[in-house]
Amino acid sequence: MIILVVPNLITMKTKLRYLFIGALTLSLMACEQENISDSENAAKLSAPVANTVVSGLQPCVSTNLNAGQHFDSGDVNLYVDLNNVYIEYTTNPNWYIKKTHLYVGSCQLIPRNNAGNPMIGQFPISNTYITGTQSVIYTIPKSSLPECFCVAAHAEVFRKENGVIVQTETAWAAGERFTNRNWATFFSACQSDCFDIEDYYFGSKNAQ
Repeated sequence: MIILVVPNLITMKTKLRYLFIGALTLSLMACEQENISDSENAAKLSAPVANTVVSGLQPCVSTNLNAGQHFDSGDVNLYVDLNNVYIEYTTNPNWYIKKTHLYVGSCQLIPRNNAGNPMIGQFPISNTYITGTQSVIYTIPKSSLPECFCVAAHAEVFRKENGVIVQTETAWAAGERFTNRNWATFFSACQSDCFDIEDYYFGSKNAQ
């Protein structure tokens, strides 16, 4: 008598199904990890750096951070060193920054709508500070900027009294208005006006 051994087809199908599900899960995990890495990298590009980067530098431009058009909530300062431009937001006592939107670059390329008003949602640098902060600094490589450039620095700010939020406003670094119908503003600067390489190497900074 010849006995044929027939594999259990149901068991084989089950194993194949498990193998397929396992491979699919690993693939999805890899894609998810890649997306997380991309998000982390994007966050690092826009994240503020420590205040120590501007220690010893004098601001090339210093302007008010006007909240709700009529309130002085702080300052926006622009610093330049050998390699970078730094944009610093600082607030007055009791004022805090909840969100920032920042554009630094060619004046002609500031994101605007058809009416000429700035589109802050399309500004390349932004951050949110849920509990609020009183100081933010962003670093922009000088090599990525033209000789003369524009800065549009927007913020969402709030004021506290006795630990309670009593006022919330939008704020802009003071400067030139985008349009006469909108109080949003920007200011301009030139690298050569803000940084003297001869003074850097042979002047007072080198002597420190």
